[in-house]
Amino acid sequence: MAAEVVLRALGYVWSRLEPLKIPMAVSGGLALAVWQHFRATRDVDVLLGTPESHVDRILPTLVAAGIKPKHTVVPIRLGNLKVLQFQYEPPGAYLDIQIDLLLADSKYHRTALARSVPVQLAGLADKVSVLSCEDLIIQKLLAARIIDQADAAALLRANRNTLDMSYLMHWVTEIDLSRDLATAWKAAFPGEPLPA
Repeated sequence: MAAEVVLRALGYVWSRLEPLKIPMAVSGGLALAVWQHFRATRDVDVLLGTPESHVDRILPTLVAAGIKPKHTVVPIRLGNLKVLQFQYEPPGAYLDIQIDLLLADSKYHRTALARSVPVQLAGLADKVSVLSCEDLIIQKLLAARIIDQADAAALLRANRNTLDMSYLMHWVTEIDLSRDLATAWKAAFPGEPLPA
C-alpha cells in the first residue's frame, strides 16, 4: 500500500512539473527498482535541472497543486546536494509523502539529466525519466548516508555487466568521490580491486 501511495505521489508531482519544461529525472528509492535493487521507500526524489536562483519558477505551481513546503522554501544541504523539501498527501492516503527536489546546479548534474532514460513504472499512466544506473550510483555516493552507500553497493552488484565504468570512473574522479566508490565496490565485491 505504501509503495502505491508513493508512486501516486510521484505521478502527481511529475504531471505538475512537466508543463514547466524543466529537465528532470527520478532518483532515490523509486529509481532503484529500475536498476534491479528493490528497497521500500516512503519519499519521492526528483533531480531538477534548475539552479537555486530559479526556484521561484516552480514554487507557485507546486503550492497551487497542494504540494506544500515542508519547513522552508530555502534549499537545505543533503551531503553535496541542495534539496527543496515538500509534502503531499495523495487523496485518500491519510499520510504525507515527502517530496525531495534535488537541484541540478553543476555540470555533472546537467550531464546526468541528459543521460536519463524514459521508463514506464508499474502503476503510472505516463513514462517518467529515471537517472541512468551510473548516475544513480553517483547520486547515492553524493548523498553519503550509510543507506546510500549500501544502495550504491547493491547497484554495482546487480548491474556489474552493463555499467559504463569509464563514465563512472570519470565522474567520481572529477567530483572527488573515488574513495566513496572504492568503499562501495569493496562492499559489493569483497577482495576484488576496483577496475582501473
